[in-house]
Amino acid sequence: MWRTGTAAGAGTAALTALSLILAGCAGSDPASEPDSAGLSAGGSSTEELFVGECGSMTDEELASITGIPRLVSTSKNAVRCRWDAPDSGAYAMFTWYRGSPIDRERTVAGRIGREIADIDADGHPGFTARGNDLSCEAGVESGDGFLHWSVNYAFATPPTDSCSVVEDLARATVQNAK
Repeated sequence: MWRTGTAAGAGTAALTALSLILAGCAGSDPASEPDSAGLSAGGSSTEELFVGECGSMTDEELASITGIPRLVSTSKNAVRCRWDAPDSGAYAMFTWYRGSPIDRERTVAGRIGREIADIDADGHPGFTARGNDLSCEAGVESGDGFLHWSVNYAFATPPTDSCSVVEDLARATVQNAK
């Protein structure tokens, strides 16, 4: 006949379970406790922006800031939009990363050899990541996520430095969201 346990075995199991419960209730790591703003240590301190479709950017505003002629919208939704210029191969892209840390994107850009610089878009800290003179991306914090713009001029000529262009796009998105 099989026995399902002994009194000693049951007592050991009960003590183990009680130990785990008490360990969970004991002191916790202060770094994981919310701070006075309700955010975890190391979390974002910027306000969450209300961003409309395509970064609240109109096609006309995008064309004006990028200086890319004949940009055509090739995809639009609440979190990602892309515009392409079929004659030059240039493109602009907006992405809204909700609940994703900006530092991860910044680290990845640095690891693939992009030149990183700090920016601020009306109180929203961020970065630019230069690929070359014709391509750059910018990310700015928005609550617990970030807004991201990238441009690549391919065979077009940027009206100014490509990182200045994405920084202007980021600032316009922050302004349009307020």
